[in-house]
Amino acid sequence: MPPVSRIIEVTLYSLLNFLPFLALALYPFRHSLRFSKGVTVALFGLLTVIQILLGAWVCFIPGTHGSIASAVSTLLYGMFYFLAVKKHFGKTLFILLMISNLANLTVISAKCLEGIFFPALATQNYRWSFSLMLFTIEIVLAVPVFLYMKSIFTPAVEKEPSGFEWKFLWLIPATFYLVWYSAMYSVISRSALEIALQPKNSVFLFVINVGAFLIYYVVARLILEQSKTLELQEKNHQLTMQAVQYENLQKKIEDARRVKHDVRHHILLMQEYLNSGELEALREYLSRYSESLPDDSLVRFCENNAANTLLLYFAQQAKDHGIDYIVKAQIPKDFFISDTDISALFGNLLENALDACKEEKEDGRKIIVRAGMTGGSFCATVDNTFTGSLRYTGDGDLISTKHKGHGLGTQSVKIIAEKYHGICRLESRDGMFFASVMCQRE
Repeated sequence: MPPVSRIIEVTLYSLLNFLPFLALALYPFRHSLRFSKGVTVALFGLLTVIQILLGAWVCFIPGTHGSIASAVSTLLYGMFYFLAVKKHFGKTLFILLMISNLANLTVISAKCLEGIFFPALATQNYRWSFSLMLFTIEIVLAVPVFLYMKSIFTPAVEKEPSGFEWKFLWLIPATFYLVWYSAMYSVISRSALEIALQPKNSVFLFVINVGAFLIYYVVARLILEQSKTLELQEKNHQLTMQAVQYENLQKKIEDARRVKHDVRHHILLMQEYLNSGELEALREYLSRYSESLPDDSLVRFCENNAANTLLLYFAQQAKDHGIDYIVKAQIPKDFFISDTDISALFGNLLENALDACKEEKEDGRKIIVRAGMTGGSFCATVDNTFTGSLRYTGDGDLISTKHKGHGLGTQSVKIIAEKYHGICRLESRDGMFFASVMCQRE
């Protein structure tokens, strides 16, 4: 029976060499686990026990079991990871290889430091000195690596682009793995221990990992930009389809107005004929029918058809939800902003204003629209009731309250403003949200 102190040393090393890295690899997929949290934790615990037993086997059972134990450990590690995470295979393999490269850097650097500070213990397996150096390096790396994973890589992993990218992106960490492995272990005459004890090898691994993480950063940014572009394209497509629907709606309203006018004229003629008769009941019925018809004064907010269609549509939406809707717009029929852009501009602003008002519980909800030309510039403001709080990204973009990530509607408005050499300003105060846009003629 080995001493208790040695059992503790082996257990401590096995935990430090396993738990932090597996937890870090699972973090980006914490919302995409295949099993419930209870089952996942149980499997995690079972795998931890197996890792400890493998370490004890290598340390306490005579023979050269290190390579076999390492292969079994790696196999079980990968099986658990791919079983527990329900994501694209290439995506999980990318993270697994990335964390494996980091783990190898940590272990080899820890052994190198052990050789410097505890040379007598460095040639022995799983001593407390090795665990101490391993723990020290993990503490140093914990904060920057976790922040990197949280703020840079996890958002990219959570995106769901076409999936084609991840079929090949895993080759990047795989290539780094092959580069450092072949460079360090190509000389057969050197043992793994001798390689780990040489400081130059730790420095080499550190440089390799720094370069790798810079490339991972570029990959993550490209994926996020691609996803943002696709989302904006989808949003603009939806707005274009809405604009078509709005135009069809306006045509239907105009047709209904013409029909209504004919019906009203018919009713008036019949009432005139009936005035000299005795059919009082029929006259009363026709009177009620006439009063039930909507007002025949079709609302027109401005001369610009695209803007008027949007303003008219959201006027009805606001009315349906009991929201006061005030418009003062003087937008000419033809001016320097295209119909597509003016539709997207008002569509995004009014949709956001309507959604915000629908979330408000108090009375007095309102949307106020002002728009018109000032010299060579077009100015538009859409103000609405809003008692919530705004959150911004590090780049100053507004974070959506309806989904994760940037507010696509406000992002589209900003893009349109920049296209016409203008600005977009969004702020809230005193129970109102204020959106202001200014576009300039070239």
